[in-house]
Parts: sequence; C-alpha cells; structure tokens
Amino acid sequence: MNRLKIPLLLFFVLTFLTGCWDRKELEEISYAIAIGLDIPEGIDLEKDQAFDVTFQFSNPKQNMQGATSETGEKEIITLTAPDFVTAKNTANSFVTRQISLIQSKVIVVSEELARSDYFFRIIGTALKEREIRRETQLIVTDGKASDFLKKNKPEMQIRPHRYYQFVIDRSIETGLVPESSLNRFLAITDGDADLFLSMFGSVKEAKDESKFNEEDQYIAGHVPKDGGNQAQLIGSAVFKEGKMIGKLTGEETRSAMILDNSLDMEDMYVSYTDPIDDQYKIVVRLKKKDQTDVKVKLRKGPPKINVVVPISAEILSAPSMVDYSSNEKHLNKLRATISREIKKNLEELVERSQKEFKSDPFYWSLYVRPLFKTVKEYEEWDWTKKNYPYADIDIKVKAEVFGFGKQIKESEMEKVKD
Repeated sequence: MNRLKIPLLLFFVLTFLTGCWDRKELEEISYAIAIGLDIPEGIDLEKDQAFDVTFQFSNPKQNMQGATSETGEKEIITLTAPDFVTAKNTANSFVTRQISLIQSKVIVVSEELARSDYFFRIIGTALKEREIRRETQLIVTDGKASDFLKKNKPEMQIRPHRYYQFVIDRSIETGLVPESSLNRFLAITDGDADLFLSMFGSVKEAKDESKFNEEDQYIAGHVPKDGGNQAQLIGSAVFKEGKMIGKLTGEETRSAMILDNSLDMEDMYVSYTDPIDDQYKIVVRLKKKDQTDVKVKLRKGPPKINVVVPISAEILSAPSMVDYSSNEKHLNKLRATISREIKKNLEELVERSQKEFKSDPFYWSLYVRPLFKTVKEYEEWDWTKKNYPYADIDIKVKAEVFGFGKQIKESEMEKVKD
C-alpha cells in the first residue's frame, strides 16, 4: 500500500506544478521575418566586434481587411551590436512588443561581410539561438543588407513573410538561385570538402546594361528591367570554408543544380538557337528525368569521374515554324543541339570550379567518402586540395524530347501568307 502512495503523491504534485506562466499572447510578440547583417561604416572588425543588425517585422495591421502595401513600411529598424542575438535584446528597449526570431524566413548578408573572415563567426551564433530555424534561407546582396530590406517592396504581396516564402520557393524551383538554408550551409562548411552556394540578391538599378544576354546569363543587379519591385534574386554567391570567394550567374547556378543530386529543381525554361534556321530561337522546358549519375574511380594520381546527365525537353515555341514533331531528322538535330549546349555549359562550370575555386559546388564528395574504409584515410587523401582540382571529369548528356506544348504541329507559313 505504501508503494502506491508515493507514485500517487508525485502525480498530484506534478499536476499542481503545471501552468502557463510563460505564455505570451500573439499581440504581445513582434515577429522578425527578415534579419540583415552589415559591417558598420568606420568599424575595424579586428579591433571591434560590431555589426549593423536590421530587423524587418511582420505588422499585425497587414492582416486587417483593406490593408495596403504601404501598411507597416516603417517596421524596419537597424542598430549596432556585437551580434544579432544581442541586438534582439537591445531592440526591446524601444520596440513595444517582445521580439521573436522564430518566424524569420531569411538572413540577408552584405557581400562585404560575406567576404570577410568574421562572417562564419557571427553566423555560427545561429546554432546557439533556439529561435533561429535551420531552414532559414541565406541571401547575399551586393550592397547593404539594410538597403535590400528597405527597398524590397513587393507590389502584389502586402505580407512580407509570404513574399519571402513565395519568391524563394519559385526561384529555387526554376534553378535561378540555389536552396541555401542555414542547415545546408553549416553541413557543407563543417564537411570541409565542397563549396556552398547561397542566393544572390540586389536592389541596384541595371540602367547601364546595353548588351542583351540570354534569359539566365544575368546575375542580380544586372537584369535590365523597368518597373516592378526593385529587388532581384538571380545567381549565387560561392562560399569556401565559410567565406565568400566568388559569384555564379543564373545559368551557372542552374548547371550546378543539374550536377548536384542533393538539390531539387522543378523545371527550367531555356532558349536555344534553332538548328535548322539560326535566325530564330527555340524555347524549351527542361527537366531532370532521373538523378545525375556520378561515378568516381580511384587510381594512382587524381581520380576519374564519369558523369551522365539525363534531361527531358519539351518544345514550347518554335518561331521558325520548322516541323520537329513529325520530321525525325529535324528532331534528332534538335536533340543533339540541346545535348551539346547543356554539356558545354556544364563543362565550362566544372573547369571554372577546378581552376578558380579549387573545389566543387556539386556535393560530389558524397560519392568519394564511401570509397575509403576510415575517415582518416579520406582526410589524408584530401579531396579538395590534392584531387578534385586535377580530376579527369567526363560529362555526357542524354536529352530526350517528350512533348511539343499544347499544339503538336506548327502552322505552315506559306499557306498563311497565301
């Protein structure tokens, strides 16, 4: 009987200890949906640990009926602090509600800070802050992070947290920017073998762009446009060992995502010169039919890497009016052109990664590690410094045409003119 009394007593005691003393109502919390990090002007980071931290808050008024895009434009603050965790507490001295980072969608970092030796030190605090989620996306901007947040004014989305979610998801699907979560950044950086790609953004006006490029050969800040939101997201920032070392255009970013099986990409819309009539361009939607086949063969000296890329193409537009649907000869020529162009882009990126970056942004070390019995053997072999930059890499592209849009057969221009 005494044995039963003790558990019952503990049960009743624990019941009285429960409560909601730490509960916060939604109207008592101010959610920061974006965080910006800059190096303050006139600050030497070697002497002073100080950063400009910008918070963009979600305004509850924007959920009210009749709210406009101007509602809450002033819900952005910037202050100087040793890190963004300390800045959150300091900001609560003049922000009426308790600041929470649990809904933060993005962390925007200036290129100046990303290229410094102190970037990894400050971003590493994200691991210790419980409110920062691992799926928070990292964006590098060519100017001030504070300017990117202040000038980023979407015209068709009044809720900023929804804007960041929509624009990032869609950009990743098309391959113009990579998926760059904090979890992926920390995993690749700690692995110390591959390059990490982060989204690259800008709010600069590209008024000096006089040369027309293909649709994906731009980088943020150089896309010629008129009107709309000033912010652009295209291309990627390249990180090695936690420090930015270069940039990739939208086309190079797409090539990297094709070769990287750890990233998902829905579709790509690309234009190619018509192989039958080079006066026109053909618009093609590309999809990865299956995962890219990567096989690494160890040998004396640098390894041999064989890569096979399966691509499915749908012909959406052929202004030349050439019949590719029923003419097998023309279709084979188009298929060969698509394969050749994709292979050329992939080989150019691989060559650049070997010569300029001295490492790969494709996460290919995942295929090398199982070839060694121990971690020590793999580390002594040294994928980044001794092998990948000198590896013999052979790339093959297998392109298949699976459709011709809503209208299979092209119109006959001679009959139209007649």
